[in-house]
Amino acid sequence: MPMKSLVRVFACSLPLALAACGGASQPAAPPVTQAQAAPAAAPAAGNGSVSGRISFEGTAPAAEKVKLSADAKCAAMHKDGLQREPIKVTDGGLADVLVYVKAGLSGSYPAPAEPVLLDQKGCDYSPHMLGMVAGQKIKIRNSDDTLHNIHPRPKENAEFNVGQPRQGMESEKSFEKAEMLIPVGCDVHPWMRAYISVLSHPFFAVSAKDGSFEIKGLPAGDYEVQAVHAKLGADKAVSGKVTVKAGEAAKLDLSLKG
Repeated sequence: MPMKSLVRVFACSLPLALAACGGASQPAAPPVTQAQAAPAAAPAAGNGSVSGRISFEGTAPAAEKVKLSADAKCAAMHKDGLQREPIKVTDGGLADVLVYVKAGLSGSYPAPAEPVLLDQKGCDYSPHMLGMVAGQKIKIRNSDDTLHNIHPRPKENAEFNVGQPRQGMESEKSFEKAEMLIPVGCDVHPWMRAYISVLSHPFFAVSAKDGSFEIKGLPAGDYEVQAVHAKLGADKAVSGKVTVKAGEAAKLDLSLKG
C-alpha cells in the first residue's frame, strides 16, 4: 500500500482507537431520571363550584364591650364604644366560618403569587378569619394612626412578632406548612384577635355576614367539605359530601352548633 494511503488510514483510525481506550471519550451524559422523563402532572383545572350557607344552632353569646381607655386614639375612633362579637349570627347565618375541601382532591397546588391581606383598621383586625395557601405571602398593614404589633402563635410554623408604629406601614410574611386556626393577637391591644388558616390548596372560602359561601374553580369530582369556626373550635367542625360536575354549581348547606 502506498505510504500516503497508510498515513491516511492511520489518521482516521487513531480517534477510534483512543475512544475505545477511553483516551478521548467525553463524560457520559447522566441517566434520565423518572422525574425528568415524566414530570408530575399538574392538577386538572376546574370550572365547578360549591356554594351554600352556614347556619348556627343555639344562642350566640352577647357581644362584649371593649375598654378603649388605654389608647386614646382607639377611643377616638369608636366614640360610641367598640363591641367584640366572637360569634356573629345574622338571621341564623354564621359569619367568619372557614369552609374548605377536606378530601377528594388530587395533585399539588402552587401558592398564588398574589398575597392575602390582614389589615389593622379601627383598632381591630380585618378580616377576623383569613385563609391562605402554604407558601403564599401575607401582607400585614397598619391602617391606624397608632402602634400595633402582629403576633401569630402557630404550632407548626415559625412564630413572628412584628411592630408597626406608623400608619400605612406594611410587612410581608409567609407560612410554609398547612396549619388550621392560627391565633393572631396584638400585644398592645389585647381585644384584637384574628385567625389564619393555612391550607395546601386554594379551595376554601370564608362565610359572609349572612353565612353564605362559595368555593370556585373546582375540578369535577366527589368531595368532602368541612366548616370550622375559630371560637366554636375544631371539635365542633361539621362536614358534608358533595358531587361537583364540570361547569356546574353544587349546593351544600351546613349547620354548626353552639
